[in-house]
Amino acid sequence: MRLLAIVALTCLSACGSSEESTTIGGTTYTQQEDGTATISNENGSISATEGEAAANTKFPDFAPQYPGSTIESALVTNRDDGQRTMALLATSDGMDKVVEFYREKVTSAGLKVGMVHNIDGNGMLSAEAEGKKVSVTGGPQDGKTRFALTFTGE
Repeated sequence: MRLLAIVALTCLSACGSSEESTTIGGTTYTQQEDGTATISNENGSISATEGEAAANTKFPDFAPQYPGSTIESALVTNRDDGQRTMALLATSDGMDKVVEFYREKVTSAGLKVGMVHNIDGNGMLSAEAEGKKVSVTGGPQDGKTRFALTFTGE
C-alpha cells in the first residue's frame, strides 16, 4: 500500500510537465507526452514508441526505412553491448519487393545474406557481418504489407 501511495504521489507531482517519471527499486519508468515509454536501470534501457513519435526512429544506411513506408511503432533497447531496434512498418508494396529492397541494401553494405524466403505473400530475410545484423519478416495484413525490421550495429 505504501508503494502504491509513493507511485501515485510521484505521478501527481509530474502533472503539468511533458514527462512523467517514477523510480522503483533502481528502475525508472518514464512516459513522455509524445507517446514514448522508457524503462531504464543500470543494465540499460528499452524505449517503445508508436504513432508520430515512431517517425523519429533512426535507421542505418545498411537497413534504411523502406521507401514510402509508414513506421507504426518502434522498440529500441540500449545495453553495454550496443543498441537493437525493431521497427514495425507498413507499405502498399508486396513483401517480395520489400525483401528484394533489403537484399540489395544489405548486400551492397557487405553483409552476408543468410536466409531468404518468399511464400504466399509472406517473406523474410536475415543478414549479418562485422557486428551488424538485419532481419526482415512480414506479410499481408488488413490490405497492406506489414513487416518487422530489426537491426543492430552502426
